[in-house]
Amino acid sequence: MLLNLFAAGTLALTGGAQTVEDVWLTKYQALEAQIGGSSYRNPDSATLAWGESYIMRSYLDVYQATGDTAWLDKLVTHADTVIANADDVDGDGFLGWSTSRYSPVELANPGFESAASGDATLPASWTRFQDTGSHVHRTTDRKEGAQAVRVISDQAKWKKLYQNVNSAYEGGSAYVLRGWGKKSGSVTGRIVLRNGSATVCALDYTSTAWEFKQVECKLPAGGAPLRVWLEHASYTVAGSASFDEVKLSGRFPYMVHDAMIGIPVAEFVRLVAQTPALSGYSAKAATYRGFLETEIVPRWEQSGYLGNTWNGTTWQEPPDVDTFSHTRVSSDLPFNQALGFANLLTVLHGVNGDAAYLQKANSTAQWAKRNLVNSGGAYIWNYASYTTTKEDLSHANVDLSAFLESYRRGQVFTAADMTAFKNTLKTKMWNGSATAPVFSQYVNGTGTANGADYYLHSWLELAEWDPQIKDLVAAKYATFTPANSGHLITLSRLLK
Repeated sequence: MLLNLFAAGTLALTGGAQTVEDVWLTKYQALEAQIGGSSYRNPDSATLAWGESYIMRSYLDVYQATGDTAWLDKLVTHADTVIANADDVDGDGFLGWSTSRYSPVELANPGFESAASGDATLPASWTRFQDTGSHVHRTTDRKEGAQAVRVISDQAKWKKLYQNVNSAYEGGSAYVLRGWGKKSGSVTGRIVLRNGSATVCALDYTSTAWEFKQVECKLPAGGAPLRVWLEHASYTVAGSASFDEVKLSGRFPYMVHDAMIGIPVAEFVRLVAQTPALSGYSAKAATYRGFLETEIVPRWEQSGYLGNTWNGTTWQEPPDVDTFSHTRVSSDLPFNQALGFANLLTVLHGVNGDAAYLQKANSTAQWAKRNLVNSGGAYIWNYASYTTTKEDLSHANVDLSAFLESYRRGQVFTAADMTAFKNTLKTKMWNGSATAPVFSQYVNGTGTANGADYYLHSWLELAEWDPQIKDLVAAKYATFTPANSGHLITLSRLLK
């Protein structure tokens, strides 16, 4: 269907025959050619969830808009690789994906920004070894923040800096030691994790320019004090080594990542099941379905490592492992994280009819709905049940995707609810300009989004209840140069 052209002159039409759909497809194809292959080979769950999942979902959108199965072939190539890279990092028998990006950092003051009391040259929480400050000290020659540390060789004895690892670490689990480093002179800089005198893992720095390195290692379950040391490979060699942002944190699975990665795979399975013309993909869809149903879904209730994360109403943080924080505010997951998994379950229920899937998805949706506040016909809600910080525009895309999926299945949410959500965007978040629309950072209308208001793919679907939303998003993208996967999926939704 030919869409109405908006803001005359905004879109450059060629030969008088280019439709608005052509413009969005051209923009989409240009960006996909740049970034389409950028993330699906990366096994890190954060990269997959907040990058690759949007790319795969966009392929489904473009297929539905164009009927070109080449986009489904791309999705299959990506999904095959993503699933092949799934891991069982915790040894619980279930495959999935994992990252160290969100787990507790088991070292205090990793960027050396804070000084020890009474000694501005010594970073707080760190201890010098065989030095009083002349050879081991803070420095403003840093990679990030305002401070780093430097360890200078005196070629006579070891000069080091160390810190004991937080005793709350998960022994026997996979951890990532990482940091920035560089050297001057002939020394090799080294970050070492030791269990007493035994080296667990280490990073060597031989460049005179700052470089980031990381290594994965399995932490011992107990024994001698576990320490991170900043040092040289040899104390007899002249020179210095500098270090910044030295961190140690666990590599854990996260429910929202499994959900976000799984959703486009499940949507592909559903599409194939509902489309006889796509029967050639049936075997592949069956493989994907089996993976989701036997690995991803049961992982979050049956894992002997994580514990059962279903609390009877919604999903909670893993009860047996501190994957977020050692000082939990609440066991409930933030809305976007629980709703992402509810979204996955709802899509899968449309294929397998498993009543337990739908029951848990609906319970989570009802929990979220109870936390919505009607403000002048618009819904306002918080980021999580345990905070008064409002949901932000970007994470709300995850929430809205689940709400829309529930509504379209005739569950929990109604058309009146969808109208309230579109009112959130129109009456609370929009600046009122049709030609230069800007949206707030938070759903109550506060905060400046600072570019995040281009992440509008789920908000765009509310155009079903107010066509102007499509025009506002189109106005934002007409002259905008998109650059990432969040932009890519918004372009695919404009096309669809």
